[in-house]
Amino acid sequence: MPHALKIRKQFMLDPEKIRTVKKITKAKTDTEAIDKAMDIVIADTEIKNVLTSVKGKGKIRDLYGRCKN
Repeated sequence: MPHALKIRKQFMLDPEKIRTVKKITKAKTDTEAIDKAMDIVIADTEIKNVLTSVKGKGKIRDLYGRCKN
């Protein structure tokens, strides 16, 4: 997704959460960590929407036996 105009915002954020997100995303800066976290949330939502839209269409096989009926 191409990045458009950037805007400056001020937020009161938990520093421990920022440190954790930086570590998880391997971000170098707080801004990069927050940007990557937002990308993850957006991607997760898109995946969830696609999965919801195909629910009940076709047949999914559990090849690894992880889902017990």
